[in-house]
Amino acid sequence: MVGTNTFFTLDEAMGVARTTQAACRKAAARTKRPLVFSHITALRLAGMTVALETSLDTNQLHVTIPSAKHKSRLAGVQHHVWRQEMSYAAGPDELVTAVTPQQAICQMAQFTSRDSLTMAMDWLTCHNPELRQCTHSELGDYIAGLGRFTGVARCRDAFRRSVEDTDSPQETRLRLALVDFGLRTPAVNHAVADIEEDTEWLVDMAYVEERIAIEYDGEYHYDKSRWRSDLHKRNRLQHLGWKVLVATKQDFASDGTLEDFAMMTARTLGQGRRSILTYGHTSW
Repeated sequence: MVGTNTFFTLDEAMGVARTTQAACRKAAARTKRPLVFSHITALRLAGMTVALETSLDTNQLHVTIPSAKHKSRLAGVQHHVWRQEMSYAAGPDELVTAVTPQQAICQMAQFTSRDSLTMAMDWLTCHNPELRQCTHSELGDYIAGLGRFTGVARCRDAFRRSVEDTDSPQETRLRLALVDFGLRTPAVNHAVADIEEDTEWLVDMAYVEERIAIEYDGEYHYDKSRWRSDLHKRNRLQHLGWKVLVATKQDFASDGTLEDFAMMTARTLGQGRRSILTYGHTSW
């Protein structure tokens, strides 16, 4: 299970990106050799909101080189040999060249945990069109096309656990806790039609057949307007025959509290299955 400090807010991630870009510009200006920023440095440049667990020195800038003979003694820069095909990110900065987030995530496979890597992949293929870097199938094709590289087994395993269209690293963490508890993977950002109000309600995660919605309430939900909107949404879902479970910061306090939430979800799933077997449908 990944640690509790798993994410940056969008503002924090953009701040990290700006700080990293400034550091990369300074490093690039200190050498005549071209620097290709990679690994966690490239992910930070891309504004990744996941706080990756990593064995790399995060105070260093990380660059990719084709062979050891290209290594320099540039202070504050760590070099990594990458013999697979290179893919470069498009960027507005003429001094800063970086690999694509897809390549950077694959490079990080040997330096991070499986679940932290899964979180990064979920970020890469997230629901927000302004943040999404690629689709899930495009990421799968990219990983498969690289062939063998250090960490490929962990990378493929993390990809099998990742899903498209997630909203936050904390939701990913909750989903993985449910799966590790033995439950099937829930649908993410599932749309529930509400004909009476002529709208659709997006739920963070759902066990659709049993009509169980799982919502994650981060601190941004504590705004009074958002709180009222959430209450109305959940009342409508219950009216439409859905059981709503809500995970809060307290449920993320430890692996034990996450397991308690997973156990509650498992019991609720059992109730839903029994209702379907008895009545042919759920009866919440």
